[in-house]
Amino acid sequence: MLFTVGIETPKSTDEAFGIVVPVLCSDEYSCFSAADTIEQIHSQAIDAIYSLLDEMLADGINLLNLKDLGFSTYRELDDFKHCDAWLLLEVDISGFFGKRQRVNVVLPQYLIDRIDQRVLTNPAYQDRSHFLTIASQHELAIPSI
Repeated sequence: MLFTVGIETPKSTDEAFGIVVPVLCSDEYSCFSAADTIEQIHSQAIDAIYSLLDEMLADGINLLNLKDLGFSTYRELDDFKHCDAWLLLEVDISGFFGKRQRVNVVLPQYLIDRIDQRVLTNPAYQDRSHFLTIASQHELAIPSI
């Protein structure tokens, strides 16, 4: 799933980057984190997202109802005016939707080779199965999970 992540740049050297995930902020929940360096923002945001999704799932929240509205919407809201940078972060949350199941799929070799090459050259894909999951969701117009 694509998550819009708001970043608040530190004003001094003794402050961290502030991180917020607006789609996971409501009256009941909030998704905030911090990172000491720009390089840590990605991993800190993912950790915060996974932690909050665990909590929401335990509370019985249907994660399929999450709809990220995008930075152009969030930047206009008072709760997120402090964010001076935004990023879109692809996070695989398929593990929150039940047990994975192995299936036997037959594909032509050229297609397998192209998929494997894409997986090797694009860090957005964890492996061949993850690539096929994302491609299937796209083709079936299912929100990316």
